[in-house]
Amino acid sequence: MTRKFLLLFCLISLSLTAVTAQEDEAYKGLKFDAQPKHQSEIGVHLGHFMVVGDVLPRPGWGVGLHFRRAFDYAFSWRVDFMYGQGTGLEPRNSGGSPNSHAAANRVLNGTSNNGLDYTDQPWYANYQTKYFSLTAQGVWSLNSFNFKKQIKTFNWYTFAGIGINTFETFYDAKDGDVQYDFTRVAEGLNPNSSRDDRKEVKDNLKDILDGDYETRAETALGRRGESGDENFERQFNVHANVGVGLSYKINDKFNISLEHQVSIVFGNEGDLLDGYRWRTTQDLSQYRDLVNYTSIRLNFNIGKRESRSEPLWWVSPMSLIAEDLAEVKARPIFDKTDNDKDGVIDVLDEDPNTPEGYPVDTKGVSLDSDKDGVVDGEDKEPYSPPGYDVNTDGIAQVPDPGYVKEDDVNRIVDTKLAPMKATIDEMESTWFLPVINFDLDRYNIRPSEFSKLHQVASVMKAYPNMKVAVIGHTDRTAGNCYNDVLSFSRSEAAINYLVNKYGIQRDRLILNWSGENTPMVDTNGQTLWNRRVEFQVASDQVEQAKPDCGRTKAGSGSGTGYSGNKEAGY
Repeated sequence: MTRKFLLLFCLISLSLTAVTAQEDEAYKGLKFDAQPKHQSEIGVHLGHFMVVGDVLPRPGWGVGLHFRRAFDYAFSWRVDFMYGQGTGLEPRNSGGSPNSHAAANRVLNGTSNNGLDYTDQPWYANYQTKYFSLTAQGVWSLNSFNFKKQIKTFNWYTFAGIGINTFETFYDAKDGDVQYDFTRVAEGLNPNSSRDDRKEVKDNLKDILDGDYETRAETALGRRGESGDENFERQFNVHANVGVGLSYKINDKFNISLEHQVSIVFGNEGDLLDGYRWRTTQDLSQYRDLVNYTSIRLNFNIGKRESRSEPLWWVSPMSLIAEDLAEVKARPIFDKTDNDKDGVIDVLDEDPNTPEGYPVDTKGVSLDSDKDGVVDGEDKEPYSPPGYDVNTDGIAQVPDPGYVKEDDVNRIVDTKLAPMKATIDEMESTWFLPVINFDLDRYNIRPSEFSKLHQVASVMKAYPNMKVAVIGHTDRTAGNCYNDVLSFSRSEAAINYLVNKYGIQRDRLILNWSGENTPMVDTNGQTLWNRRVEFQVASDQVEQAKPDCGRTKAGSGSGTGYSGNKEAGY
């Protein structure tokens, strides 16, 4: 069990160290350094140690040291080592009868190897405890977000933690090798009901006890022996603690703290820090013993002061914002006035009275692109050919060289192209457009035919006045009515594809169908060549209605088989 506790504590400590090592990486991507690099803290402490249990405690002392590191402004972790030594003395008798505490305590009832027997005489419980602990703690600063002061002098905090401990408890039960005689300690006194009597009993006990805690106190495991007994085994336990503290900063390097913490020990040893757990031979005491430690801590910041801030519990996150605001306020007021509305503010404008609408350079001076002495805002020819005089409008006075004008060139070209255009118009009616083919008994557009339909669409877009007849055909593998309806569906599918994908106007496509009546290959069997749709430049064709032969559907398919994106072009 002890090894498991040690392993648990090591894992907690390693986890805290790993998180701290990663904290700088977590903030590298931030444009705003919300959490600066910061120092850590080490400290030593000294204070008052006591065990609150079944026996009245007496003043004790404790010492230790700690290491503390911040996660952020409000939360930090701390590893704390402490050694404490406490004593206690109970002025009320707990022996002298067969049913007493002393009778239940196997160290005191004559069954141990100590030669003690307080079963038939008074026993006044006393102890000395030597306590060692190592604790991992989470510490919360209670005034991290300080809106009143950027620099904190005091830091209030609370903490909680878990750790391991070991302790040894001894009784002062012998005067040398002789058992104490407490029979006359409370003679004539009633310490059970009178505080003054209790005080007098304590004084009497102090006169008797020699302060040599020589007898190993009762343990939960039943191990007995003197402090030097080689058979004695040390017991390790798990404990939890909570506490509060107040730190006062002396300077940027050093601060002092006042702190109080309470620890509770788990396991069977939890009620034996004062060596007392039996009230009678029949009952145990009701509560575990509590370790109380009030300490003064001297704390030192460690780390490079040049590149790191104080530990974050001393730094207000509001100070970062305050520093940026102070810097902004210290900057001169930026005057963005631009009286002439030329896009160059007055503080940079070398000509702050430029007429509105005049183009200017980066200094706010009106442009003269052709360097003819007339600014562009007034120049009717801002890019005059160089080498010529200009008039008041900036137009170059270029003599007429007698060159052919643009209108003359356009007229000559139109004259030359007129016969060719007439020939092209005549050719349009005899153009051969692609044919697309279909699978057996289907009217879906096959992907292999998409390129042919693209060619048809390209021609129709190039000649927006052209109309095209779309004529469907089938082979002779079914009846006439079935083939007529199937050829209609194939024409309709081709038209829908051109309309939906290429945006061809529907009224430019004339639907015709021919069924099996005009085969390309004269055969009664299956042939791909006859399962087709032809495209012809329309002359006198008219739209044909769907065949009215008693059948509404023939073949299968969704019409186009196309699932592309019109806007993307495929």
